[in-house]
Amino acid sequence: MRVRLARPDDLEPVALFTTGTFEWGDYVPDRFPGWVDQTDSAVMVAVDDLDVPVGLARVVLMSEREAWIHAARVHPDHRRPGLGSAINEAVCDWAKAHGAIVARLMTEDWNEAAQGQVERSGYRRTSTWSWPMRDLGTGTIDPVTNGGRRVPGEEQLASGSRAEIDPAWIAWSSSEMSSAGRGLFPIGWTFRRMTIDDVHAASRARELLQCASGWVIAKTSGEQLSVPWVATNPLDAPKLARAVVDLAARRELESLAVMVPTIDWLDEAFEHAGCTIDRGHIYAREL
Repeated sequence: MRVRLARPDDLEPVALFTTGTFEWGDYVPDRFPGWVDQTDSAVMVAVDDLDVPVGLARVVLMSEREAWIHAARVHPDHRRPGLGSAINEAVCDWAKAHGAIVARLMTEDWNEAAQGQVERSGYRRTSTWSWPMRDLGTGTIDPVTNGGRRVPGEEQLASGSRAEIDPAWIAWSSSEMSSAGRGLFPIGWTFRRMTIDDVHAASRARELLQCASGWVIAKTSGEQLSVPWVATNPLDAPKLARAVVDLAARRELESLAVMVPTIDWLDEAFEHAGCTIDRGHIYAREL
């Protein structure tokens, strides 16, 4: 099959095989029109003899040298050996032509088929990430209180001043969290190398929060508290995790979603704070 750049008129055939990808649906049909118009990304589609898309993937430049690949989909009736790899090669070629020297992507922990496919395409696993999540609606049981009335933890997160930027960055960049996560920073479900400018940006947006046990970047998105970055240590992690849950509760949000590199003591801290944890693997390929 031939692989080419996607066009706006590809939306209808793409939507036909992406709408029901997951139990909850798929984000591809809604975002596809906007993707096609962007200059820092590209959508590649595999097409049949009639030039109808039967597979796709998107690549986006996360920095001048880093590319992220996602939204890889293949029509169920056209899955065959090599098709996903051909699409991946096309998006990697585009990324390389636009200056990227590394391409990354993520697979769910349970998706062994996808892991095998990307490994055959030359990727290697570089890190594993945990996604602690917790519902905070009425009636949820707090394991810490054995189902009793929820009691706030010892510490509360508050907005950090500009003076907190350097200590937060030094604590994180020299920690096990930085090395386990290969220095990456999640932006939604995409990742790139973190820099101190990200901490400055969070501080300006009043999203850099601190307590005695560490720092977090936290933002409210709809009815959810999103925490893409945590800086703490094994001793203080349980108190910080509890403070994160308390923050979501104080803001009267319905849920909490955290992203952290998979480290036993960090997972245990969030599990003890009532979170359930899913995991995913990040793969990287030199271009």
